[in-house]
Amino acid sequence: MKVYPKVPRYDHPVVPATFFDAEDLALVEKFDGSAFRFTLFDERYADSYPGAVETAADGDGSLVFGTRRSIRGSHTDSLTEIDGALHRAVRCLRTGINTAVLRTLHEEYDGPLIIYAENLVYSTLDYGYSDRDLPALVGFDVLPFEPIETMTPPGDPYEETFAEFLDIDAAWDVFERIRMEDTPITSSFVPASILEHVDNGFDPEAYTFPSSTLADDVPVEGVVVRSDEHGRRVKLVREEFKELNREQFGRNPDEVESGAEFLVATYCTSARIRKQIRTMVVEEGHEFGLHLNDELYPRVVADIWAENWTEIMQLEFAVTPADVYPLVAKRCLSELRQMETNADLNDAEPTNIWQHLSE
Repeated sequence: MKVYPKVPRYDHPVVPATFFDAEDLALVEKFDGSAFRFTLFDERYADSYPGAVETAADGDGSLVFGTRRSIRGSHTDSLTEIDGALHRAVRCLRTGINTAVLRTLHEEYDGPLIIYAENLVYSTLDYGYSDRDLPALVGFDVLPFEPIETMTPPGDPYEETFAEFLDIDAAWDVFERIRMEDTPITSSFVPASILEHVDNGFDPEAYTFPSSTLADDVPVEGVVVRSDEHGRRVKLVREEFKELNREQFGRNPDEVESGAEFLVATYCTSARIRKQIRTMVVEEGHEFGLHLNDELYPRVVADIWAENWTEIMQLEFAVTPADVYPLVAKRCLSELRQMETNADLNDAEPTNIWQHLSE
C-alpha cells in the first residue's frame, strides 16, 4: 500500500514556475492530525496487493489500514492489539465505510483503491476535541493500485508527482459514495473541505488563511494547492501554526538560540518522554494525569544525561544545566496533554497512545 508522496512547500525548487498559473487549481484544507490510509482486500484482485496487505487482511472484505510508514492491521482486529491513537479511526472503518460500494468501485477502476485520509487526533491544533463532536477520518486523496509499480520514487522524494492519483472530482465522488451517512459524527468518514477553485492564477504570498471548516474559532493549519493538470500537490502552512508546533514539540536543532535549547531539541524526544510516562504508570502504578509532570520532567532530564552524557560533553557550545529543566518541563506537559486528550478521544488507555511514534 503505497506511502503517500511528499508534498513540497509552495516555494520548493521542484515546483514548476507555471504551477500557479494552472487553470484547474483547487485549495483543500490541510488538517492537523495523523496520516492514515486504507484499502479493501478484494479476493478478485488478490494479485494486485503486496504481501503485507494480504498478510494483514482477515480474508475477503477486510479493510486493511496503515499509518504513514507501515501497515498496521485489519478493521476486524481486536482493539487491544491496535495502538490507542488509531481506535477511533478503526471504529470508523467498521461503521462508517460502505465496503459493498468500495467493492463496486474496484470494478469501475479495474482494481483496488487506496484511500488516503487524516486521522483526526490531537497533535498541535485543538479543534475543540473535548467540547465538540468531530469526524474520525477526513479523506483527501485516492490512488488505484494498478499503476503503483510504475511509480518509481526519484532520488529526491519531492520530485515524485501525483500523476496517477484520481483527479479531484473522481476522488471526491469516491469519498461521497463510500461514506455511511447514518454513522455518528464521532466515528464518521468525511471528504476534506475544498476551500475554493482557482482558474485565473494564484499568488501564494498574498493568500489569507481562513478558519478551519472543523471549528470557526481555529485558523487552518494550512492549505494544499492541487492541480491535476500538473499532477502535483503543493502546501502552504500558516507561520503561526509553525510557531505553535515549535512551542508544543520543541524546535529543530538548527533553529535554536542556546545550548540548552539545542540539548532539548536533540535529546528530549517524544519517545523518551513517553517511555518515562509508561514506566511511571504501568510499572510503578502512578495514576495518569498532568500532575505526573512534577516527577516526570526531572526523570527525563536525568535520562538524557545518563544516556547521552558523552555526546553532550563534546558539544562545541556552553550548556547551562539549570536552563534545561524548564524547557523539558514544558515539553513533558505538552506530551501529557496530548496523550490525555487522545486517550479520551479514542476511549483508550493513555499509555497505549502512539506506542510506535515513528509510525
